[in-house]
Amino acid sequence: MPTDRNQARDGQYPDYVYANKSLVDVYRNEQDGAKAAKVILGEWMKIDSHDGTIPSNEDARFPVRYRGGRGFVAVQDVTRDRQLEVYFIDVDQGDSILIQTPDDRRVLIDGGQSGDALEFIVNKYRLDKKDNYIDFDAVVATHSDLDHVGGLIGVLKHPRVAVKRVFHNGLFRRTESAVDPGPRSAAKRVSGLVDRPSVMDQPELTPTMKRLLEAITVADANMGAVIGKIEANGGRVDRPPGDKLVCRRLDRADEYLPPFDRGNRHLQIEVLWPQAEDSDGSPSYRWYGSAGETVNGNSIVLRVVHGKNRVLLTGDLNEESMDDLLNVLSATAEDPKQLASDVYKAAHHGSQHFSLEFLKVAAANVAVISSGDAKYDIHGHPRAVLMGTITRYSKHSSPGVFCTELAACYRKLSLLEMRKFRKGTGKKQLYERALKGIVHLRSDGRKLCLATVHGRKPPGSMFSQTTWKWDVWEQP
Repeated sequence: MPTDRNQARDGQYPDYVYANKSLVDVYRNEQDGAKAAKVILGEWMKIDSHDGTIPSNEDARFPVRYRGGRGFVAVQDVTRDRQLEVYFIDVDQGDSILIQTPDDRRVLIDGGQSGDALEFIVNKYRLDKKDNYIDFDAVVATHSDLDHVGGLIGVLKHPRVAVKRVFHNGLFRRTESAVDPGPRSAAKRVSGLVDRPSVMDQPELTPTMKRLLEAITVADANMGAVIGKIEANGGRVDRPPGDKLVCRRLDRADEYLPPFDRGNRHLQIEVLWPQAEDSDGSPSYRWYGSAGETVNGNSIVLRVVHGKNRVLLTGDLNEESMDDLLNVLSATAEDPKQLASDVYKAAHHGSQHFSLEFLKVAAANVAVISSGDAKYDIHGHPRAVLMGTITRYSKHSSPGVFCTELAACYRKLSLLEMRKFRKGTGKKQLYERALKGIVHLRSDGRKLCLATVHGRKPPGSMFSQTTWKWDVWEQP
């Protein structure tokens, strides 16, 4: 992948081009029609000619290196402009979304429960290589459930990753039910919202919360050294204020996710929820009847704005909180239709607890569901009624629905593993994952497409994609 970070800040690399259509053919040679691969919109290709130039004839082909091999691509099928990449990472039952911006910034929203998100990040950015380091402008925990924050711990502690900002909704789970996830009032409000609680001062925090806070401390101590390595390798990093990791609560009053505000010409990330209110001089959220529903209902909701394209990310919102968000927009004389988005990441992994009015207002043309029970079908997500309703109000004649669980592929265990399974000495399942169900989103600010891969993966490099096929949904 491109490595000149100084050029990346301007959105361009001199030695790279990018696919400018939903699918672009890479040919085996300069003349005939034999194809080596298809690459998705925005996929990088390094110019492979001796002088690094591109022919002036749009019908001509020129040599490139792409992820997985070498070939030739037509001039008319590429652009010099880097594009927005969003990855809905397959983390089984959970959420994890990686945003790679055109100016080489990164945002990670949630991390699933296990190490799947970290594995994807290590593979994508080749952090196994000696001099490869990356920085995240923001890591967002939409709420404190294990299937959203568990996987963030490994990312925060990774020695080759610099995390500059950590955002959360201010609700940290506690072991005592009376104060979980914070003190409650008679007015059905939950308070105790904090930016960075101390494990020493609040020993009642759950083990997961303690591990998360310890990981943030490690990331804070690690940030300067990793940024120094990036800069020593010729990269440029926009340091956070005071050269210290920022960790704080995020809500609707912030308007934008720093540093992706109106001043960022490449894209903006709006903060739409939760909505804090003053209770006896302290901020508080609505209590939704239980600790779990309250944590979910006050999930951070973000909307990514890239040119004319909109991507709505809703954490684990439930039906009541969806309606509350619509009511807040109406009460502040804002048009609820501003929620309208091209892409909708389904709340709570495709739960049946959703607001029909919310889906009407979102009116998404394509939806993404992140789900997948790893062992037993405990949650039953995605639910049938959600699947049948989620794009009902689309403006598109052929709306799409992608699901990480459905995009994943499985294979039976080997005979040896089957014998171990029967004896109770081997793996705890009859099938193992053969292909991750990652949903890819690409946008150039006008064109937009989402896709998953299928087909036979060739032997050899784990990064090879030469025989993958794409299931693509394209915005007209």
